[in-house]
Amino acid sequence: MKLRLYRLFKMFLGFMVGMLISAAFGLYYVYTAGVIAVLSLEPTRKVSLENGIVRVIDSLLALVLATVLFLLLGFHLWVLFVFVALLIPLSFLLKLDKGIVVALVLVSQIYLEQNLRFSINALFILLIGVGVAFLLNLYMPKNEQITTEIKLINQHLNGIIQNIANEREVSFTEIDNLLKNTYNNIQLELENINLPLTTKRLKYIEMRIEQVSILKRVNRILNEVKPIKEKEYILDLLKEFENKIGEENFALILKERLDTLLLMFKESSLPENREMFENRAKWYYVLLEVDQFLNIKLAYHKNI
Repeated sequence: MKLRLYRLFKMFLGFMVGMLISAAFGLYYVYTAGVIAVLSLEPTRKVSLENGIVRVIDSLLALVLATVLFLLLGFHLWVLFVFVALLIPLSFLLKLDKGIVVALVLVSQIYLEQNLRFSINALFILLIGVGVAFLLNLYMPKNEQITTEIKLINQHLNGIIQNIANEREVSFTEIDNLLKNTYNNIQLELENINLPLTTKRLKYIEMRIEQVSILKRVNRILNEVKPIKEKEYILDLLKEFENKIGEENFALILKERLDTLLLMFKESSLPENREMFENRAKWYYVLLEVDQFLNIKLAYHKNI
């Protein structure tokens, strides 16, 4: 909510500053400068810069094309239609279509005034509008909500593991949505502020996404395994994960406990029948998945 209010204020400020600067230079159609500033205020600094460049290039193309057509053919309505018929496909062909609306508005100034000198006025209006938006987007506030979302992810992950360990019903819908939203928020933050903290957060969410995928497989397999002694060992191991899901590195301690179970599996006697063999295979598969779950966390700490 805070970020939205900030963006609304920035749009108002951009509109006002764009108009005032244009008026100070004695330009015509100063309202257009404010509109261009608002249009160029994108959610991220990267997108704002990219789209601003596109609008400038497409508008320059439009101004040159319109000037040539009006100079050769005069200021007639059909000439304007010819101009539009040429500009739109050219813009799409050159992948400049995001600048079409601004370009058409600027050329309308030349047509309405019936004066080619207004192409210079339109150019200044464009540069002021895009320039104001770019300057305002140089500052982007940090999204403090990401820290809260990461804590929620850890809480949900801890809850899922404990639900699996206690053989309760497990739902991954909420954590999937939370991971998706947090990942998108961090991507936006990364486009705005290329800081080590933002990169670290992105890697953290990617790590959690991988772990949730593993838990989905573990939950499915454990639901298929009949109540046997080995299954209880795994459930007890998962219970030890409680309050050990966080940004700290608890994976080393948990991996030692897992290694003990893996060793016990290797030293245990062979299954006596097919059913026991299948259950043992599933049990071993779950252990390997849990091992991968912990290895992903260890790799995260190693690489940050």
